Amino acid sequence: MSTLTYKDQSAAELRLHVLAGRVDFQHFRPLATVRLEQPRFQIQTSIIGASHIIHIAYDNTQHVCEILACTDIPPALQPAFSDWIVNLARPIDLQLTPALHYHFAARRTDSQHGQPAFQALAQRIVHTSADTAFSSSVGLDYSFPATPRGPAPQTLVWAMLDKPSQRVTLKTAHSYPNEDTIIFSDSCVTLP
Repeated sequence: MSTLTYKDQSAAELRLHVLAGRVDFQHFRPLATVRLEQPRFQIQTSIIGASHIIHIAYDNTQHVCEILACTDIPPALQPAFSDWIVNLARPIDLQLTPALHYHFAARRTDSQHGQPAFQALAQRIVHTSADTAFSSSVGLDYSFPATPRGPAPQTLVWAMLDKPSQRVTLKTAHSYPNEDTIIFSDSCVTLP
């Protein structure tokens, strides 16, 4: 039985960290993890509380890691980019290496306006093949237990590999029922 308990956090505490390198997921105590392995490509997504971490590897030489979390990352990890989500009013574009490009955009909404997009992403995850040997996408849907004060926080993560374009698309949603907020993020990683 897990000793992890949910702690109400604010969407304003979310911080985006982007790393161009390998990351040991054990630094983050994943609650749920799924992997997609294809020739030359590996994608690992994990839920870490009401947060996520996604690691993408190409040919085991090009790596990018996206961490969207209400916590600092270990000092040994040196991000190529790090900022609070509230400061990211515009999309960001990073050329992490000559062959590795990263794009990120986020938006904040209330649950009433965000519910259709949230449900659509949840449905996309449901329809993602569980057999990753033949699939080009993976997804995670993690809900914390409901509290006496209201509905459960929920984190959705979906990743899709488009091999012909050498592009990985990431879509996430993080709900904060304690403040009636949903944070959506869209990322794209273009590989060599």
